[in-house]
Amino acid sequence: MRSPLVVIITGLSGSGKSTALKVMEDAGFFCMDNIPIDLLMKLTEVYDFAYLNISKLCIGMDVRGGAGQFVERVPKAFGLFRSLVGEFKLIFLEADKNSLVNRFKETRRRHPLSDTYPDLISAIDAEISIMDKIKHRADYVLDTSHMNIHELEAKVAEIASSLDKSRDMYIQVISFGFKKGIPIDADMLMDVRFLPNPYFVDALKDKTGKDSEVKDYIHSTLDYKDFIEKWRGLVRFIVPRVRREGRSYFTIAIGCTGGRHRSVSIAEETGEMIRDAGFSCEVRHRDLD
Repeated sequence: MRSPLVVIITGLSGSGKSTALKVMEDAGFFCMDNIPIDLLMKLTEVYDFAYLNISKLCIGMDVRGGAGQFVERVPKAFGLFRSLVGEFKLIFLEADKNSLVNRFKETRRRHPLSDTYPDLISAIDAEISIMDKIKHRADYVLDTSHMNIHELEAKVAEIASSLDKSRDMYIQVISFGFKKGIPIDADMLMDVRFLPNPYFVDALKDKTGKDSEVKDYIHSTLDYKDFIEKWRGLVRFIVPRVRREGRSYFTIAIGCTGGRHRSVSIAEETGEMIRDAGFSCEVRHRDLD
């Protein structure tokens, strides 16, 4: 088995590490949180990472794992990981002092260093000082001061996607007929019933949108030419931004009356647009026999 991808998420308390860890779990990583430094060191000693039956490992750790030893021992552990695994990345989350103070006050949680520094601001200052050397070793530093939870999730999902190309967003384009109902999994819906209907042309009635004669008929109109340029721009604008949000699935449903001519032709073209933009895509025609 290939050596696993290992990601460590660390940073300041209150900066969003728990949220980031959940996103990594949704991205298919085996996640462990609040790992003590001694256990992290032992992990590098006992595991043969080349044969570990985990392809993606994400570890969350911070000063809860031993503030007094953090700066001294964690860099060594990170160095060992970089030498033992195929790919190692360190994500560091931080926020400005005002944001951290407000978050602790809102949640009413104790700071991990409160036993040593009873005053909240002193505890935050101490942690910033402790973690500064770790921050400078990070591959990604995220300042969450002005991020809401959805923006943080999207950013972490973008990083996870960039690290693991094998788990990309699944894009599906479905053609359908409105008379049989809208697909329940549609995220984006386009109604192409405004285009001329080949069903009413005797020579085309029994053909489908996959046939060149049907495509030529639809493509011959000015409405089609105006529409397809606008549609291409919209699809190429939306798809990368949806992927950036970290979605696992995205379904574009294209409908006409019967789901055999116009929607099929436009769905085929839409699939080509998405592939030309560098994304993988499956095209399915729900209502073709």
